[in-house]
Amino acid sequence: MTTVDSTFTRLIIQFQSHPIPFRIAFLLYSLLVLWASLRAGGDPQPIEHFDKVMHLVFYGIFTAIAAGCTRNKKTFIGLSIMIIGYGALMEYCQSFVPSRFMSIADMVANTSGVLLMVLISFKLQLHGNSKINR
Repeated sequence: MTTVDSTFTRLIIQFQSHPIPFRIAFLLYSLLVLWASLRAGGDPQPIEHFDKVMHLVFYGIFTAIAAGCTRNKKTFIGLSIMIIGYGALMEYCQSFVPSRFMSIADMVANTSGVLLMVLISFKLQLHGNSKINR
């Protein structure tokens, strides 16, 4: 592990010792995703497929916030699965919003963002098999 990795890991572990702000951020971020997903409109993208990158980034951030909510590996995996399901639900709900539509490619981008952050979290060993479930 490099110095940057270990510094980042220590920082995240320090944040995990204060899960309440992360839990509040998790709730607020889920509301932000809800608003962004279901608002009418959708301007043309300046760069082709730029929205897919944004889906990956937004759901990666969502999962990073979830990583700060708990040190328990099973809980983190459960939250990650819930985020994937939430993304699929948001895509489905878009089919009922004028000027929006459901997109399998967006679901793939959402899931990719979640899985990328899960892999990074496991690589940095941020979640142990601790019995403490916060």
